[in-house]
Amino acid sequence: MQSFDPDDESLDVVADNDDGIQLDDDVVTIDAERALELLDAITHDLPEGGESRQGQRDMVRAVASALSRRRHHVIEAGTGVGKSLAYLVPAVMSGHRVVIATATKNLQDQLAKKDAPQVAAHVKGVRVAVLKGKQNYLCKNRAQSAGAGAQLSLDDGTDVPKGVADQMRRILRWSNDTVSGDLDELPFEVDPRARRSLSVTPQECLGRAKCPQGQNCFAELAKDRANESSILIVNAHLYAAHLASGSMLLPAHEFVVFDEAHEILDIFATLLGTSLNAARLRALAMGARSLFGDEDKERADQLLSSADRLASDLLAQYERNELKGLDETCELELARASGLVASLVESLRGLETTSPDSEFRKVRALGPAIHLANDLDRVSKVKDSELLFLSRRDREVDVEISLVDVGPRLRDELWSHVTAVLSSATIPDTLPRDLGLDDCVIEHFESPFDYPSHALLYVPENFPERNEPGAEAAITEELVELITAAGGRTLALFTNRAVMQRVAAAVAPRLDTEVLVQGTLSRDRLIEEFRDSAEASLFAVTSFWQGVDVPGHSLSLVTIDRLPFRVPGDPLAEARRERSERPFYEVDLPRATMLLAQGVGRLIRTSSDRGVVAVLDTRLATASYRSAMFKKLPPMRRTRNKVEAHAFLADLRQ
Repeated sequence: MQSFDPDDESLDVVADNDDGIQLDDDVVTIDAERALELLDAITHDLPEGGESRQGQRDMVRAVASALSRRRHHVIEAGTGVGKSLAYLVPAVMSGHRVVIATATKNLQDQLAKKDAPQVAAHVKGVRVAVLKGKQNYLCKNRAQSAGAGAQLSLDDGTDVPKGVADQMRRILRWSNDTVSGDLDELPFEVDPRARRSLSVTPQECLGRAKCPQGQNCFAELAKDRANESSILIVNAHLYAAHLASGSMLLPAHEFVVFDEAHEILDIFATLLGTSLNAARLRALAMGARSLFGDEDKERADQLLSSADRLASDLLAQYERNELKGLDETCELELARASGLVASLVESLRGLETTSPDSEFRKVRALGPAIHLANDLDRVSKVKDSELLFLSRRDREVDVEISLVDVGPRLRDELWSHVTAVLSSATIPDTLPRDLGLDDCVIEHFESPFDYPSHALLYVPENFPERNEPGAEAAITEELVELITAAGGRTLALFTNRAVMQRVAAAVAPRLDTEVLVQGTLSRDRLIEEFRDSAEASLFAVTSFWQGVDVPGHSLSLVTIDRLPFRVPGDPLAEARRERSERPFYEVDLPRATMLLAQGVGRLIRTSSDRGVVAVLDTRLATASYRSAMFKKLPPMRRTRNKVEAHAFLADLRQ
């Protein structure tokens, strides 16, 4: 078996008919049978080796057809199909660069470190690369300044706190040994301020030609590897940013695979829009102020004052629950800020520098200033296809612009230029239409797992509705009984963080087994401790509904406190409802069903897993739309009998 060497200087794969590939300029013909032979060779060499999955083989044929015929395919592949290998095998046989875009870091890491190298080891000349956004890499120029003792401050002008400074020193020590410079590889949870202080955004970067560290820049070296790759792994956010930039961020390619495709509608809606807040104004003002003389400092100070007024005005509008559009006060303040930013941009452009450090500080101010000026202009000219709304993160209120309907733009700028395969374990029925995929093949491949024998879906009887008094107490009691019956080994999923924290606090003292709670440790550390424990339970929200893989005895019970419908008042959801003739069935139900299926999918991860999913929301058993949800869930046995659920769990403990 050929080893995988990411630094191998051999040419990209160019195969003849003997390899099952035909190349003739724009013509690609992948021999599906030869692709299956390659799949067999790869699976034979896996540690668990030799397992043949019919769904995976059918998906290989489907992806080979998609790439050969250059026709978009949407593929729903149930848990256990092995979709990563099913699209990687035809991808390497295409003889062209294929971009794989994932929605989560976990899958990106799995592809880069495990799946793609396993495939590349069997095909001569295949080169795998990972590319992330520039701000994900350590900036050597900033690191050099910090290591030389240069005075650093945060974007708002305040001094670096001791804890952040300590982390920066740890990162600088790590920088002496890292090969990739990828800040995600740091062995500790990084304060965002420390990360921000040692990285740059694309707008702040000097560029390879001007930067003293340009030839050794981690981000530029990663881009070089991307340009030489045949399989390029990115995340969907970077791909959306690539499209927003006019297709300037990624190397040329004709094929793209979107894995976890159920996520990309919202990702594209957000990344093809923009956002700004008062903090961006303050950061520009503080960065520019340190470069200017007295006259321009006065304008920077005026922008600081404008930022403070804008923050206050946005907060007042947000607290009145006026989330869509801007009131007159906010519009006037944004107009003032826009004029000040435009003036500072001109002053920065004319500023003369005398050293590489001063040039870096100028670029670090000028790039974001131009970007901010463009965003302020966009906010003043919102299009009919866009929605302007307010959102809040911590103390800051953001002005957001998202695309209500991404279909027309994707149809014009993406689907007409690349051939795409979209895959996920759960694909909402409305997704192809929402993405503007008018002409695509839609296929479904069943999971190989024996759900009727191995899994039980339980919805309790005589249980209060979620909005009734006593519902939270009933959830607490039900969880205590279920987790006790399971002997721990529970992933308890919630739709609301505050509810999760209250219920966890009430449940934990009544159990003999350990309870882990999201927010007390990093996400990776929590999953690691949960996976390594024989009896722990993990209480979590949002991000743990997807991408968590805990096979085996550590997980035998998944509980879901309520069906994951959007909370009322979500501006983007409201805008989509207004454009729909059947808003509940075209906007709300598909998303809630997809999230529910993702949560349920955490239970059975291998052919030997067994367990119970308990949904503590009686609507799944009584609502008129329940059949639509069941169509997207695995074919588990169903019960409303508590005794039966407890007996199933007790049997697993044996």
